Amino acid sequence: MNIILWIMQGLLSVFFIMPGYGKITGSKEQHVADGHLKPNKSILPIRILGVLELSGCIGIILPWLSGIAPILTPMAAISFCLIMASGMFVHITKKEYKMLLMLIPVFILSAVVAYCRFCELA
Repeated sequence: MNIILWIMQGLLSVFFIMPGYGKITGSKEQHVADGHLKPNKSILPIRILGVLELSGCIGIILPWLSGIAPILTPMAAISFCLIMASGMFVHITKKEYKMLLMLIPVFILSAVVAYCRFCELA
């Protein structure tokens, strides 16, 4: 089971690297063109989300691997669940139902990692 959890953690980390990097490095014009941002809104929330996603990529792997503060790994998985739940809410309100086909499995994967790693800590 440990190997499966490591694979799941690796997949989650890889899944969040590109969008996190894109949110940090993308220009405001690019985010407006992609429909992630309205022209008169601040880009700061998108930048913060990008930083949180990249931090989660590290937090889902490093604490459990190093044994230093391993509680941070299931907490990162819970954070990914929250990101996915908020993403589902946003896409449902925009009537972008095709995005749910990607968000729901990632939510489930994150929830399984959180549950199993919390169980191992107990």
